[in-house]
Amino acid sequence: MRVPTSVAAFDEIVKGGVPAGSVIILAGEPGAGNLEFALTSVAKLSLARRNERFRGFLIMDLPDIYVPSGALYITFSKSAQEIMRTVELTFQEDLAEAFKMDLLLEDLSHQFFKNSIVPRRWISAKPSDVFKKKEDLLTDFVKVLDKYGNDKIVIVDSLTDLAISSIDIIDLVDVLKGLRRMAKRWNSVIYLLLTMGILDQKKENLLYDSVDGVFMFEWHGSTKYSKRYRYMYVLKFAGLMAHLEEERVARFNTTLNRHNGFVVVNTEKIR
Repeated sequence: MRVPTSVAAFDEIVKGGVPAGSVIILAGEPGAGNLEFALTSVAKLSLARRNERFRGFLIMDLPDIYVPSGALYITFSKSAQEIMRTVELTFQEDLAEAFKMDLLLEDLSHQFFKNSIVPRRWISAKPSDVFKKKEDLLTDFVKVLDKYGNDKIVIVDSLTDLAISSIDIIDLVDVLKGLRRMAKRWNSVIYLLLTMGILDQKKENLLYDSVDGVFMFEWHGSTKYSKRYRYMYVLKFAGLMAHLEEERVARFNTTLNRHNGFVVVNTEKIR
């Protein structure tokens, strides 16, 4: 089975979407589109799930296409209000409302900030939240996934937060490898947001090696012109690389707009 990303030009090349049960790192330079890719996927799949009229426009009519029943958004440092504000600024109203449908948002920021110098009142307006019993961040993360991760599009915002916290990188890698096994049982697609250039190359490679796929989102510019372009390419993905090589795809030129979200505008091919 394949789960659509709902980025039409990409899904067409990879025969409908990514394999169900995939754990995918979306590694991006700041602002290059990895977050918008994930938000767009959730919003458009929600439209396709709720409205048969939109389904034919948003996903390919193939026999092995599978649309999960909802979405799970896990945040470590952002508030729910901040996330929804980002969605509303990114999308027009219909797409923003679609994103919120069938969505469960789990905020682990109390755990993320518990040993920091950040005042508790900055994290929550509810005094009772400060005294809630908490385990370690990675344990809470696993519990949320185990409880709600079945049959979902999952956005983890972000893998960077986990990697720069006090969590040992080997423990994090072990969790990702276990998650890769469970995602196959759940038929979920799990997007892990990672900001490029923060971790050293060895740690990045450990993370890349522990998941099914890695999509890269980068900026490119010209010394002659001030305009910059966003590009996406697939660094690794068993089951997709063959399709990309058959089509001789090198990378995708992408853009963002409020009506459609993350869009592929051009496909660059190997000469």
